[in-house]
Amino acid sequence: MQLRDLIKMTGPNDGRRTLAESIMVPELVVALRGWIADAANCGVLIGGVALSYYVKPRTTQVIDVLFLSGDEIPERVVGFKKTRASAFQHDHTHVEIEAITPQLVNADPALIARVIETAQPHDGIAVASPAGLVAMKLGRLSLVDRADVGLLIKYGVRDVSQFPLGAAQRRAFEELIEIVDREA
Repeated sequence: MQLRDLIKMTGPNDGRRTLAESIMVPELVVALRGWIADAANCGVLIGGVALSYYVKPRTTQVIDVLFLSGDEIPERVVGFKKTRASAFQHDHTHVEIEAITPQLVNADPALIARVIETAQPHDGIAVASPAGLVAMKLGRLSLVDRADVGLLIKYGVRDVSQFPLGAAQRRAFEELIEIVDREA
């Protein structure tokens, strides 16, 4: 078994940390590798795993992947059991892969399309850009989402103009920038 370089996990990714090195729970790495290897369309990685790729890694229990529509979600993936219309469970680790669509999260399909367009490939799967993650989180803005947006702002995301956001979302983003700047 190979030991991880824990120094790579103490702060934001400087480009030398792989996606697998950004995931704190080894079972998630196994499930994600299985998903990448066997899903015809892997989707775009979002959520806690994508966030952990860019900032200091954190623990999460599920892997969220983004699709533009439910039609793009694979019907079957080798090594996974479909547990709901939008969820798969890895046979060996029991890690859940949650397939997210605009309809499922009540999001603007144009926003989701732009998040998908701006995603970058990393280790066999497209990962939402930091700005794309911010744009998605501005739609919900739970306390966790606010904290995540604050982290991404702290690590350099200052422009989300390429995403179709509403006035309230843009205002919330500007307010979060002010809060992060005050605390710095």
